Amino acid sequence: MTETPLHTAQNTGETPTWVTELYACFDSLDMEAILARFSEDARIRFGNAEPTVGLDEYRATFDGFLGTIRGTTHRFTQVWECGESAVLVAEVEYTCHNGKVMCLPAATVLHRRSDGLIDAMQVFADVTPLFTP
Repeated sequence: MTETPLHTAQNTGETPTWVTELYACFDSLDMEAILARFSEDARIRFGNAEPTVGLDEYRATFDGFLGTIRGTTHRFTQVWECGESAVLVAEVEYTCHNGKVMCLPAATVLHRRSDGLIDAMQVFADVTPLFTP
């Protein structure tokens, strides 16, 4: 019987540069810089919404969400890496167009290809409080 190699996720207490750079793009709402970090066939899913496949679908979905907020700030509390995957735990501050600011928890799973482009992203977050009076 062949043993399956164990993969060990590590939380070093530091956010890797590639994660910091990606979320700087999100927090600056720079769509072109965000898309440049994803593969053309990336599968991206936010919450329980249908996943988007490909950058054009993601752009359309993300543009729709951007119309509902004025800005975000991500603060990571935990970052776990294992091979090409990372799990991020964050507090996300959303600024709404009416000036309301809300801080909501989120967790994200990312997978990168060997060339460094992200080909899968799953965000676990409930943003419904942003849309309730």
